[in-house]
Amino acid sequence: MQNLKSCEAPNLAVIYCQPHSGEFRHDLLSCCNSCSDCITAHFCPNFYAYCASQDAGEGTLMSCFQCFTFPLCLCCLRSAARGKKSIDGNIFLDCCASYFCPFCTIIQIRREFRS
Repeated sequence: MQNLKSCEAPNLAVIYCQPHSGEFRHDLLSCCNSCSDCITAHFCPNFYAYCASQDAGEGTLMSCFQCFTFPLCLCCLRSAARGKKSIDGNIFLDCCASYFCPFCTIIQIRREFRS
């Protein structure tokens, strides 16, 4: 076994990655901050749901399922996204967000994984 030494250069800053704070980085109602996302989600919601599912790391089959069932199963995608990013919440809040504002929800999910 080799003897490993840590090399520390003088005057270099150490950067630490902070764990996620337990909340979405983008607010649910901040969906209009990006005109391109807003227009695409409203005029091509099924395609946008497919893209959001792909960005969230879902497989092709699940992404196609999201595309064809939008917005019925959107709460499942939001719940999966929360699990992957360690975001606090519950399925009830996921269902409410998906039912009352599916376009804002799908934009929030996609922006969470793109940024």
